[in-house]
Amino acid sequence: MKKYYLAFVVIGAGLLLVSCCSTGYNTQKGAAIGGAIGAIMGQAIGGNTTGTLVGLASGALVGAIAGNAVDQDEMNRRLEGGYQGNPHVATGPQEGYAQPIPPEQPPGRWVDVPGQWIGGRWVPSHKVWVPVNP
Repeated sequence: MKKYYLAFVVIGAGLLLVSCCSTGYNTQKGAAIGGAIGAIMGQAIGGNTTGTLVGLASGALVGAIAGNAVDQDEMNRRLEGGYQGNPHVATGPQEGYAQPIPPEQPPGRWVDVPGQWIGGRWVPSHKVWVPVNP
């Protein structure tokens, strides 16, 4: 009965951690899921508290590494695909794409904006149309 109680506590703690991390980064999700699975496997293999703790630590480490790899892959895909920002903001012509030239442009000019962190996200350098009052 004691083993079943410990298994339910570990599973419950793992689900609690996963639900708390559900909106965060994949690194935290991977660590929580890996820790829960590692603790269950450590208890099943070792059958004691030491085995459970070793499984928890190693599972959390492996899960965090896997989640971080997924985060890095997503970041690289976002940077390669270009920044998809506010659709109501005019952005400059993209390299390699044919841009139609409007018949009459309002007075203004294109300005280069350097890459920067905005709201916790990296925005790569881009061009923005800045209107000038006539």
